[in-house]
This record gives sequence, structure tokens and C-alpha cells, in this order.
Amino acid sequence: MPAVSVIMPTYNAGARIGVAIGSVLTQTHPDVELIVIDDGSTDDTISIARGFGDRVTILQQANAGPNAARNTGLRHASGDVVALCDSDDVLLPNYLAEALAVMSAAPPRT
Repeated sequence: MPAVSVIMPTYNAGARIGVAIGSVLTQTHPDVELIVIDDGSTDDTISIARGFGDRVTILQQANAGPNAARNTGLRHASGDVVALCDSDDVLLPNYLAEALAVMSAAPPRT
């Protein structure tokens, strides 16, 4: 099974980011890297993300929008596969495992 880097851009998501991070960290797939990119938040988003400890890589940048934040995360990702999860999303526990199974079952592209 490949390692998965989950990229999570965020901006002023203190009210919901904890649930989103928790849903990534409780995936059944065993090898998940979570990168949270704070896009200039002015609320408690970063302190909540830091509360998850070293299981989360946190990057901060000046506000440049979600696409710029995703690109920042991609530059720091080390996984074989990249998944996106916004800070107001919740991934079901088997999401990554099932997505990887579908990817590996697909015929090669030519």
C-alpha cells in the first residue's frame, strides 16, 4: 500500500478543523501524512491544529487563497499518492483505503 499525503488548506476554520483533522488521522489506511496549510487565519485555527501534535505538519503562509495553499502543501508532500481534504470536510474512516483499492484495480492508462 502506498503512502498517502493528505493536503488540507485552511482559513479561519477554528469551528470545524478539529473534526476534519480527526477524520484524516483515524483513517484505516496505515500510512497517512497530513499537511495543514494555514492561509493567514486570524482565529484559533492554528492552535487547534497544533493540539494534534506531531501527527500533523503545519505550514503557514500569508493569505493567498486555497489553490495557493494546496500548491504549498504539494511542494511539501512526501507520499506516493496525494489526497485533498478541505478543513470543512469529513472523510469516512475507509475513504483512503477504498480510493487506493479502486486506483490499483483500474487498468493502466496508455
